[in-house]
Amino acid sequence: MELLILGSGGSMITPRPGCQCRICVEARAKGVPYSRSSSSMFLPDIHLLIDTPAEIASQLNREGIDDIDYILYTHWHPDHTLGLRIVETMNMFWLGKLVRGDEPKKKVRICALSRVLGDLKNAYGKFFDHYERVGLIEMTELEGGEPFPIGYYNITPFEVEHPNYASTVFLIESAGRRVIYGPCNEKPFPSDPRMKNPDLLILGSVYPNGPLKEGITIPLDNRLRKEGQFSMDEAIELVKSLRALRAVFTHLEEEWGRSYDDYKAIEEENRKHNIHFAYDSMKIHV
Repeated sequence: MELLILGSGGSMITPRPGCQCRICVEARAKGVPYSRSSSSMFLPDIHLLIDTPAEIASQLNREGIDDIDYILYTHWHPDHTLGLRIVETMNMFWLGKLVRGDEPKKKVRICALSRVLGDLKNAYGKFFDHYERVGLIEMTELEGGEPFPIGYYNITPFEVEHPNYASTVFLIESAGRRVIYGPCNEKPFPSDPRMKNPDLLILGSVYPNGPLKEGITIPLDNRLRKEGQFSMDEAIELVKSLRALRAVFTHLEEEWGRSYDDYKAIEEENRKHNIHFAYDSMKIHV
């Protein structure tokens, strides 16, 4: 199984436009892996994309990806969805359609849990209605806890409930290998026993120990700790409780105030836990 991290950043990309902090200045000068675009992942074997951040077109061009059959959405938040127009930019030649009546090159299958689809339609209903009407997409509602087969892959979505929306953790299985992908807002983490013993856990929204950008620390009773963010200690405990063979932390916010080199140092400090930090263009073989 091969996984490609297209975007490893959070809702605030690195470098943040206009920001002159140490992390952003360095990222502008050095580019990838110091720069980070918003969260997305691609499975080349089945041409499957998970989430479409605003930077998705640049991510796909950077990696030379020219074909997408499926798009899975974890949740509706803008940093995971604003690039949904990629189905149009990749598959519709509008001049040909308007002059010759050309049809779209292909129809992309958009897949998500029922509540997530509902959130998406509430946020982007006119887009989806238009894309369905012109034949660019078809919508597929996934059932929580039920495997969704694509080729020789099974992808099982697990719902993470929040007060006003839903998010998703995906279990990806193929050829005896098992990967858990939960890039954002995956706390409280699903307790299904099928989550145990993965070959790889890809976990988002993990903030490092110590002060963050501008010296900020997150108080114990702050909502960030309750609504989707994991401290390093909590993330390592989750890795151990799931008995994951290895873990990759993604969705790394610019506001954490850490550079690529800083994350490499944290990896070294935690070698016994076999944890790593994602970066844009990271290829993972499982």
